[in-house]
Amino acid sequence: MADLVLGVDVGTASTKGVLVDADGTVVASAVRSHELSLPKPGWAEHDAETTWWSEFVAVTRELTGARHGGVIGVGVSGIGPCLLPTDEDGRPLRPAILYGIDTRAAAEIAAQQERFGADKILARCGSPLTSQAVGPKVEWLRRQEPDTWARTRRLFMASSFLVHRLTGAYVLDHHSASQAVPMYELDANRWTDDWSADIAAGLDLPELAWPG
Repeated sequence: MADLVLGVDVGTASTKGVLVDADGTVVASAVRSHELSLPKPGWAEHDAETTWWSEFVAVTRELTGARHGGVIGVGVSGIGPCLLPTDEDGRPLRPAILYGIDTRAAAEIAAQQERFGADKILARCGSPLTSQAVGPKVEWLRRQEPDTWARTRRLFMASSFLVHRLTGAYVLDHHSASQAVPMYELDANRWTDDWSADIAAGLDLPELAWPG
């Protein structure tokens, strides 16, 4: 039996998985469709348990159950940037707030631009503040859902949530972190300690690593 790598991607409307052999040939694939939750105007959310994790499990079981070979590695990717607050054990506290299609944090974007300076944000983080940025959504959560924020201990994106479920590691790849403007310093490849402490006060941010 061949040595295979399993790859799973969580998308906006579906979760897709592939088994790939050493030559890069796709041996098998599987898909699970899901709905985008739009509970209020400007909001876009996913339920991390039923969408991200349950579909990862379903796709993985379908692909590995066919016994095409032995899985020697797993790669995960997902929509980003998004914001999932959890407790210390990684249990979701509310649905995940998705990427730029979720525009709820307009007031927080304006507040952070005024507080930190739009030009300084661009110079330090490499991107301007838009609805794609995670930092304003973290501040929105703190301001608008204080009860949830009080219980929040960790912040995940789709891929990092799956990695945590699979390994227990609290880690985020640098590319995804770079979209957490203004919490990531692009040239230094690290969290902005001062701005991150202002936005996500009291939280330990994930360890940063390169995807490979």
